[in-house]
Amino acid sequence: MAQDIMLKIYTPERTFFNRAVHRVVLPYGRLNLTAMIDRAPLSLALPTGRIDILDAANNIESSYFVDGGVVDFAENVCKISTRHIIKTTAITLAQAQEKLQEEPQNADFYKMIITEISGAEPSPDAAD
Repeated sequence: MAQDIMLKIYTPERTFFNRAVHRVVLPYGRLNLTAMIDRAPLSLALPTGRIDILDAANNIESSYFVDGGVVDFAENVCKISTRHIIKTTAITLAQAQEKLQEEPQNADFYKMIITEISGAEPSPDAAD
Protein backbone atom coordinates (compact mmCIF):
# COMPACT_ATOMS: atom_id res chain seq x y z
CA MET A 1 0.00 0.00 0.00
CA ALA A 2 2.99 2.33 0.33
CA GLN A 3 2.78 3.05 -3.40
CA ASP A 4 -1.02 3.29 -3.53
CA ILE A 5 -3.55 6.06 -3.19
CA MET A 6 -6.97 5.82 -1.59
CA LEU A 7 -9.77 6.19 -4.11
CA LYS A 8 -13.19 7.16 -2.80
CA ILE A 9 -16.10 7.59 -5.20
CA TYR A 10 -19.40 8.99 -3.97
CA THR A 11 -22.81 9.28 -5.60
CA PRO A 12 -25.81 11.02 -4.04
CA GLU A 13 -27.09 7.59 -2.97
CA ARG A 14 -23.98 5.93 -1.50
CA THR A 15 -20.26 5.41 -1.28
CA PHE A 16 -19.66 3.56 -4.54
CA PHE A 17 -15.94 2.77 -4.18
CA ASN A 18 -13.50 2.97 -1.27
CA ARG A 19 -10.15 1.18 -1.56
CA ALA A 20 -6.46 1.57 -2.30
CA VAL A 21 -5.45 1.68 -5.97
CA HIS A 22 -2.17 2.26 -7.77
CA ARG A 23 -3.29 5.06 -10.10
CA VAL A 24 -6.49 6.62 -11.43
CA VAL A 25 -6.82 8.13 -14.91
CA LEU A 26 -9.46 10.87 -14.98
CA PRO A 27 -11.09 12.56 -17.96
CA TYR A 28 -9.96 16.16 -18.26
CA GLY A 29 -11.05 17.99 -21.38
CA ARG A 30 -9.51 16.38 -24.44
CA LEU A 31 -6.74 14.93 -22.29
CA ASN A 32 -6.53 12.70 -19.25
CA LEU A 33 -5.14 13.43 -15.81
CA THR A 34 -3.49 10.72 -13.72
CA ALA A 35 -3.86 10.75 -9.94
CA MET A 36 -0.88 8.99 -8.38
CA ILE A 37 1.09 8.88 -5.16
CA ASP A 38 2.63 12.15 -3.94
CA ARG A 39 0.96 14.27 -6.62
CA ALA A 40 0.39 17.93 -5.80
CA PRO A 41 -3.06 18.63 -4.31
CA LEU A 42 -5.77 19.61 -6.75
CA SER A 43 -9.49 20.22 -6.99
CA LEU A 44 -11.28 20.31 -10.32
CA ALA A 45 -14.58 19.86 -12.08
CA LEU A 46 -14.79 16.39 -13.59
CA PRO A 47 -16.34 16.22 -17.06
CA THR A 48 -18.55 13.37 -18.21
CA GLY A 49 -16.22 10.59 -19.31
CA ARG A 50 -14.41 7.42 -18.29
CA ILE A 51 -12.29 6.74 -15.21
CA ASP A 52 -9.64 4.02 -15.51
CA ILE A 53 -8.08 2.36 -12.46
CA LEU A 54 -4.55 1.13 -13.14
CA ASP A 55 -2.60 -1.64 -11.47
CA ALA A 56 1.11 -1.49 -10.56
CA ALA A 57 2.06 -2.45 -14.16
CA ASN A 58 -0.12 0.47 -15.41
CA ASN A 59 -2.63 -1.91 -16.98
CA ILE A 60 -6.32 -1.06 -16.73
CA GLU A 61 -7.74 -2.97 -13.78
CA SER A 62 -11.28 -1.59 -14.13
CA SER A 63 -13.10 1.28 -15.84
CA TYR A 64 -16.20 3.31 -15.05
CA PHE A 65 -18.37 5.79 -16.93
CA VAL A 66 -18.99 8.92 -14.82
CA ASP A 67 -21.53 11.68 -15.27
CA GLY A 68 -19.29 14.60 -14.42
CA GLY A 69 -18.70 15.75 -10.86
CA VAL A 70 -15.88 17.01 -8.70
CA VAL A 71 -12.42 15.61 -7.92
CA ASP A 72 -10.46 16.50 -4.80
CA PHE A 73 -6.96 15.04 -4.46
CA ALA A 74 -4.77 15.68 -1.41
CA GLU A 75 -2.46 13.67 0.82
CA ASN A 76 -2.72 10.63 -1.48
CA VAL A 77 -6.52 10.45 -1.23
CA CYS A 78 -8.56 10.93 -4.41
CA LYS A 79 -12.21 11.76 -3.70
CA ILE A 80 -14.67 11.84 -6.57
CA SER A 81 -18.28 12.97 -6.29
CA THR A 82 -20.48 12.21 -9.30
CA ARG A 83 -24.18 12.01 -10.13
CA HIS A 84 -23.98 8.64 -11.90
CA ILE A 85 -21.35 5.94 -12.28
CA ILE A 86 -21.54 2.68 -14.21
CA LYS A 87 -18.83 0.05 -14.59
CA THR A 88 -17.98 -0.11 -18.30
CA THR A 89 -18.61 -3.87 -18.40
CA ALA A 90 -22.04 -3.46 -16.75
CA ILE A 91 -23.81 -1.74 -19.65
CA THR A 92 -24.28 -2.73 -23.28
CA LEU A 93 -24.85 -0.53 -26.29
CA ALA A 94 -28.52 -1.58 -26.40
CA GLN A 95 -28.97 -0.78 -22.69
CA ALA A 96 -27.35 2.65 -23.11
CA GLN A 97 -29.61 3.41 -26.08
CA GLU A 98 -32.66 2.35 -24.04
CA LYS A 99 -31.57 4.51 -21.08
CA LEU A 100 -31.09 7.45 -23.43
CA GLN A 101 -34.76 7.23 -24.37
CA GLU A 102 -35.95 6.58 -20.79
CA GLU A 103 -33.89 9.30 -19.11
CA PRO A 104 -33.67 12.37 -21.39
CA GLN A 105 -32.44 14.43 -18.41
CA ASN A 106 -29.26 12.30 -18.51
CA ALA A 107 -28.86 12.45 -22.30
CA ASP A 108 -25.25 13.71 -22.28
CA PHE A 109 -24.18 10.84 -20.02
CA TYR A 110 -25.79 8.12 -22.13
CA LYS A 111 -24.65 9.70 -25.41
CA MET A 112 -21.08 9.59 -24.09
CA ILE A 113 -21.51 5.91 -23.19
CA ILE A 114 -22.92 5.13 -26.64
CA THR A 115 -19.99 6.90 -28.26
CA GLU A 116 -17.45 5.06 -26.08
CA ILE A 117 -19.00 1.63 -26.70
CA SER A 118 -19.75 1.99 -30.42
CA GLY A 119 -17.03 4.39 -31.45
CA ALA A 120 -19.70 6.40 -33.29
CA GLU A 121 -21.76 9.43 -32.35
CA PRO A 122 -25.44 8.76 -31.48
CA SER A 123 -28.01 10.03 -33.97
CA PRO A 124 -28.69 13.78 -33.63
CA ASP A 125 -32.37 13.26 -32.78
CA ALA A 126 -31.72 10.74 -29.98
CA ALA A 127 -33.50 11.81 -26.78
CA ASP A 128 -34.46 15.22 -28.19
